[in-house]
Amino acid sequence: MSLKELRQLSDEALFQYYKESRKPAVFRQLYGRHKDSLYRYCMQMAPSSSTLLLQKLWRGLLENPPELHGRLLKSWLYIQVNKLLKLEEFSSSKKSAQESPQHNRILAAIQNLPSQLRNVLLLHMECKLPLATVADIEQLSLNKCRTLYHRARTALDEAIYGSERRPWQVEVIEE
Repeated sequence: MSLKELRQLSDEALFQYYKESRKPAVFRQLYGRHKDSLYRYCMQMAPSSSTLLLQKLWRGLLENPPELHGRLLKSWLYIQVNKLLKLEEFSSSKKSAQESPQHNRILAAIQNLPSQLRNVLLLHMECKLPLATVADIEQLSLNKCRTLYHRARTALDEAIYGSERRPWQVEVIEE
């Protein structure tokens, strides 16, 4: 199969072709499609251990390609990364986030979100996964996931822009 034909295949078809052929060029296509967004997600969730997590993910995919059981490959990748993140201790990621210079207000605000809110926010905004998939990854109901997403957006907006403005007039106190 030519490189042009490989580029036209869906992720799932490309993955199936890789499982059957084990050709490095096919794996490179899959890797190239997903490496950047997975890396950005991991760096924001666990900066100190993201490289090791991704190496573990890609090595597992290379050595023993799993069955997707009808899932999209992109969803499967984020589910696996999320499982690896949950196995990791977050103490090292919090420690490194506190030690790093927080010159970027947005990154600092994201790092200061609780892990579940940060995960929901990043999976939806950064990784462009639908909230239904994020709910599946986090093992939440869609409604709860939607609530957490809106709470994360509100907390992020407050951290970046400050709290909502109050009217300058004070309430009239009745005597």
